[in-house]
Amino acid sequence: MPKEQVSLFEIFGPVMIGPSSSHTAGVARIAFLTRKMFGSAPQKALIRFYGSLAATWKGHGSGDAVSAGLLGIPPEDERLFQGQTLLSTLQAAGKGFSVLIEAVPVLPPSWHPNSLILELFGESSGGAELMAGQSPRPQHLVIRASSIGGGSIRLDEINGYQVDLSGELEAILVSHHDEIGVIAEVSRLLAAGHINIAATSSHRKEKGDEALLVVETDGPIPPSVVKEIQGLPPIYQVIQVPALEGLTREAL
Repeated sequence: MPKEQVSLFEIFGPVMIGPSSSHTAGVARIAFLTRKMFGSAPQKALIRFYGSLAATWKGHGSGDAVSAGLLGIPPEDERLFQGQTLLSTLQAAGKGFSVLIEAVPVLPPSWHPNSLILELFGESSGGAELMAGQSPRPQHLVIRASSIGGGSIRLDEINGYQVDLSGELEAILVSHHDEIGVIAEVSRLLAAGHINIAATSSHRKEKGDEALLVVETDGPIPPSVVKEIQGLPPIYQVIQVPALEGLTREAL
């Protein structure tokens, strides 16, 4: 049955800052989402552009886009092309963080032509966060992602684990010891919190070693539930991946 109404968004696509949806808007979305996953501004960021991005990142403003995203500036913000200038201003004031951008023209065969790696480093404060009842933030996060066109993105790898996340759904990444019952226990806690699971995937380095559980949900997961999951004995760390559409503007 055809829809009774069709939105302008569906006809024309999302509002994006150009000149390129893949080299500018998509890169900004990847950086913005990575900043949200990290939980705060990093102390240092290493950015590696591959393939097409490596060849054209300067002309398409990808450096500004990635700096703006890491500053917490939303992808639709007109300040997107001021990312490096804004970061330099903060650095001159003794704030901000360092960003090193490298262009890697050799693209691994299986990677998307518009691939980039973001590696963020922070200062450990996990003990204080645990005392405050919060999930400890990652202090070293490595994301490989693709800008797949039209502003759409895909997270391909997180801390060495292969994943497939679009940023359309809320998700949590549960790093844990590989043992029986972890997936069932995490699912039980989510069900008790009335959170519907949309999809799950599990990845491990080898049997009995560290593993990663990826859970996508139909809505946000309350901090209280994240804290319960973090408190399970086999759990090393829980990282939340918010849905891009639901992220609110964050001031500098």
